[in-house]
Amino acid sequence: MNTNEQIKEYLTIYEQLRKKYRWRVNSTSLMMLAGQLATAEKPFELKHLISLNEKIKKESSQFSYIQSADLRLMLTGLLVSNFDDPKKSFDDMMLVYEKLIDSGFSRSPHAYIAAYALYVSLDSVSDEEINEHVARAKSMYSGMKKQHFFLTSHEDYPLSVLLAEEEGEEEELLDDMAYYYDQLHIVLAKGNNRQFLSQILTYGRQDNRQLLVQNTVTWLDDLKTNKIRLRGNHLPIVGVLALAGTPSALLNEVKETYDELVSIKGFKWHKDLCFMTAVRFVLQKKVQENNVLDVGLASTIESILQAQQAAVLAAMSAGAAASASSSNN
Repeated sequence: MNTNEQIKEYLTIYEQLRKKYRWRVNSTSLMMLAGQLATAEKPFELKHLISLNEKIKKESSQFSYIQSADLRLMLTGLLVSNFDDPKKSFDDMMLVYEKLIDSGFSRSPHAYIAAYALYVSLDSVSDEEINEHVARAKSMYSGMKKQHFFLTSHEDYPLSVLLAEEEGEEEELLDDMAYYYDQLHIVLAKGNNRQFLSQILTYGRQDNRQLLVQNTVTWLDDLKTNKIRLRGNHLPIVGVLALAGTPSALLNEVKETYDELVSIKGFKWHKDLCFMTAVRFVLQKKVQENNVLDVGLASTIESILQAQQAAVLAAMSAGAAASASSSNN
């Protein structure tokens, strides 16, 4: 599928979602979900999405975070596009979610995303295996918290789960994370975005850490030169690009796709999201062409893209929940 076909498929799905959910889900969430569904291996069927979304709404506690229409629809999309029996997969994922909560993770939008990420990694849905994976995730999160006590919070749940599934000793992974965080001081101020970016680079497991940092810095500089400025939760997408290749190999195609998306009516107000979508489209195309990315790295990058999109959406859901709580007091 070439870029024009990708964008056409994306817009077709987006319009279906917008027609059904525009009064309940904001356009940013619908754009993110459309990008994810457009690059999924399974063809999109709206009726399956609606059916699972209604099941989750009906069976979940009225006061749970998953009652956020945006978060619920994103999780629904992940399950529908990746599992043959998404309704059973949701039930199994909720078993994982409760195990995470029992282990000490706080109930939050990010905990649902972490539960999904952990569920995907399971070979079987048994108490023994779930407990083993949850224990690793909790240990990794505790290690991250020890490194950066004030920065590490529920926002780091999804990446702590992904990192816990990586091969290698926990201390080695934490050392890599600390290295990337320190080295990135030359381009980013201290804070959550720098931490998230360091986690993404760690998850990529590159042998030459210094080269990866240099490539990340080059990407940031070249994007700025091309007048592409990323902000907030969108900024760590640069880590995905640094893992995938150099600007000389990818930037022109990413920018062409980005420019085309931004030119679509109504999309120019969501430039950060258009850039994330452009990256997803270009990297999927490279995988299909067997160009630039090997299968293992492609899988890693897809997990990161899902985690980053979820982080953006979870932050929105948490903000909406806080606003609602404030207005009710």
